[in-house]
Formats: sequence, structure tokens, C-alpha cells
Amino acid sequence: MMEFDPHKFDFSVEESLAAAAAGKLLSAEIEFNRSCNYRCPYCYAAGQYSSCALEPELAREVIRDVAKLGARKIVVLGGEPLLCKNLNEYIELAESLGMAAEIFTNAALIDEKRAKFFHDHGCRVVVKLNSLRPEVQEKLTGVPHALDNALRAIDILQSAGMDEMRLAASSVICTENESEVAGLWKYLRGRNIKPYLEIMTPQGRLLEHHELEVHPRRLKEIFDEIAAFDRSLGIEWEPQPPLVGAKCLRHQYSCVVGAGGEVTPCVGLTVSLGNVHEEPLPDILRRSNVLRRLKNFRNTIKGPCRSCDKADSCYGCRGAAYQLTGDYLASDPLCWRNCDELLGAPPRLPCDAQQFLPHRPPMTMVEKLLSVGEWSVVETTIAPDNRFLHDGVLDSEAIPEIVAQSCAAITGFEQADLGIKGMLTGIRSVSTTGIVRSGDKVHLRIRETDELDNYHVLYFQLIRCGDGEICAEGEMSICRVP
Repeated sequence: MMEFDPHKFDFSVEESLAAAAAGKLLSAEIEFNRSCNYRCPYCYAAGQYSSCALEPELAREVIRDVAKLGARKIVVLGGEPLLCKNLNEYIELAESLGMAAEIFTNAALIDEKRAKFFHDHGCRVVVKLNSLRPEVQEKLTGVPHALDNALRAIDILQSAGMDEMRLAASSVICTENESEVAGLWKYLRGRNIKPYLEIMTPQGRLLEHHELEVHPRRLKEIFDEIAAFDRSLGIEWEPQPPLVGAKCLRHQYSCVVGAGGEVTPCVGLTVSLGNVHEEPLPDILRRSNVLRRLKNFRNTIKGPCRSCDKADSCYGCRGAAYQLTGDYLASDPLCWRNCDELLGAPPRLPCDAQQFLPHRPPMTMVEKLLSVGEWSVVETTIAPDNRFLHDGVLDSEAIPEIVAQSCAAITGFEQADLGIKGMLTGIRSVSTTGIVRSGDKVHLRIRETDELDNYHVLYFQLIRCGDGEICAEGEMSICRVP
């Protein structure tokens, strides 16, 4: 039996920032499976329900790697975790490595045996509970009797000895429950259940149910009401999105390993960092430029979030920023401090690359900036008046210029707020393996592989869109200067 240790589950701002500085994890979110018996209309994984699951040996390897990186807990997501046949084994492995497990479940499959196992192995269980009205709970889970399932599970878990630190309830704020979430919070406090209440991230199935979204100014009213109630209990916290009663700095100390092996910063910030099928988790996290910029948020965040008086310990919801703008370093449009300025603004990505380029026609050779992340992608179509065409075929000498312009677009997008520009300093190891012709649409995929002060080494691929052939690849170096 493992004693419950609350120190393994909750982290202070200071602990979070210290973990980032040391390159350590405090937790890791793992989807052992994607199968689910509920159909929540706001689910981030919508459209991806399948039998997809981490192979057992790979799952065990991920758990061991997470422990080596210093994590205190694994957070088990899904799908529905209780549909994972190896769940108990994974929890026991984490326990043997000194970690605890926090399980997010819709609770439909909770029984006395499972409750006892979770209790005896020092777990925290988080039950999905969005409403105390049966019709609302059913609408927000997509299945009948969902409220009965949740309340029955809570009774079973509490009978097994799960107290306030060990039992939590997860809720989202939406138009269906906004009038009652403050009451739900009070109910959970009264039953000694830890409340997890958060703003929804605009992704997955929520994109088909915009009617569930709540305006940021209304969200502020709800946060303020709950904060006032907690103050009456002697519990002090300052309202700020996306979590009620807490600060979200998870990119400082956590990551997500999906059921398909994909590694992302969190479930909302879906920029791929790599895949554990191809590379060990520690290597993925160590060389991630996305995580490096997130951890250096005080110097990389953009817009109002950069100058906010809370900026030393808050950077808004990176998931909301990414899903609404395509830029994971943009200001959070769903924060009530930013909403009047940012909400409803058109997405920034994909966008016209010309705005970031010093070049002008006819020398402009890139058109659109599609994405910025571990791999940044720039798109262009080879114009018939391109001066590097010979008999309709693009000369290989044009490739350095296309790459340089692509880098200028990426640097301009990333560093525009900081007044930083890039300068090409070298290009090497270029191999040309395919032919690009007039009218071909191509993608430049660029990834940073090394950095020293202001000098950056980049690997690039030029890919013909029609058939996906890599027509050229190589390395280049740039210097970013004020």
C-alpha cells in the first residue's frame, strides 16, 4: 500500500519555474488509450476516437523516462482511462518509481474494487461533473444517466477513504452550466471534493458547438463570484484564466504523450514536439525549441500578455492563444484583460508572408506562412516569371534564396514584437534530388537544430506538394540581431 502524498500532486509557482530552469518534469500527462464510452460536445480529442493506444512496452518506457526526468506524478488522460486494460500495471510501475497517479475519468466504470485499488496505491481520482442537473450533465457528456454515474462513483470513492486531497471533480464553464457553476463549486467544497473548474479551449468537438462558449467578461464574473465565496472560507486566490483558483504554468514542468505517441506541450497547445515511437521522450523535450520559448515566456510572449502586471507568473492559456491565432506565443484572446482588443480578430496563421519580408516583387519568392513550431512551414508557388527558371525548370541556385526568404518570414513572425531581424550567414550540405517546375506549389519545412548566442543552425526540406517528394534539403545558419 502506498501512502497518499499531497506534495506529489500540486506545485507552487516557485517549484514550477525551478523545474523549468533545471530542465526537469514535475508531472507528465499520458494518454494510454483514446477509446471512450462518452461523447462530450467540448472534447479536445473529438474526431479521434479509436482503438489507438500506446503499446504496453512503449507505455512502460515512457513512464520510466518521466521518472528519470524528476516527475512526482503521472496524469492519466484519455479517452477513458478505465478502458485501458493495463491501467493498474502502469499505476503500480509509476508507484515503484516514486511517482503517484492522477486519473481523470468520467466515472461510469468506477466500482468498489477499482476505488480500493486507487486508494491503496495513493492515487488522486478526478471525476467528470459539469452539473447537478441531470439533463445538463447528460447533454455535456453525450450519454444518459451521466449524473447518476458521477454521484454514485463519488459515493463509492469516498466510502473507500478518498478524502478532499484524493478526490476531485473536473468541470468546464459553458453556456449550459454558467448559471450554476458557482453553486457546483460550493457543493464540492461542502462534500470535501477538490474542485477543478476551467475555461474550455476552442478545439476538437467544441468547434462544432460554438453555442457552448462563454464570453470572457462573463467568465470574469463567474471567477469573481467563486473567489469571493472561497475568501469567506479563508481560501485566498486571485482570479485569472484559464483555471479557477489556480495558475496554469504547466509548460514549465509538464508535457503530454498522446495515445499515438505524439508529444505536445499540453492538450490545448497541439504543436507536435516529436513522437516517442521515433525518439525517446527526454531527447524530444531537451531539444524542443517550442518548450524553450515557453519556458522563457517572460521574454518571448507577445502583445498585452507581455506587459500585463501578472506576467511574472502568468501567460494566459497557451492552448487558447494557439487555437485562435495559430501562434502559441500570442496573447490569450480569452483573457478578460485582452478580450476587447483581441477577441474576434482574424487568425494570424496561416498568413501572408510578405508582411515579414524585406524583399519586394519580383524578388519575393515565398507567399504564405502556414505554421510556426518545431517545424515551421512556408508555402509558395513557382511563378512563371521567376528569374531562376530555365526552360520551365527551377534552377537549384534559387533554393538558397527561397530558404532565406522563408527564414525571414519565420523570424519576422516570431520576433516582430522584439524588433529583431535575421541575417543569413551560411548555407551548406545542400542536396537536390527532385525537379521543381513553373506552377509547382512547394513547402519549405524548417527546423532549428542548434543555437549559440544569436547564431542558429537550421535544417530545411523543400517539398513538392503534388506528390510529397523532397526535392532539396540541407543546413543553413542565420544570425538574429536587433
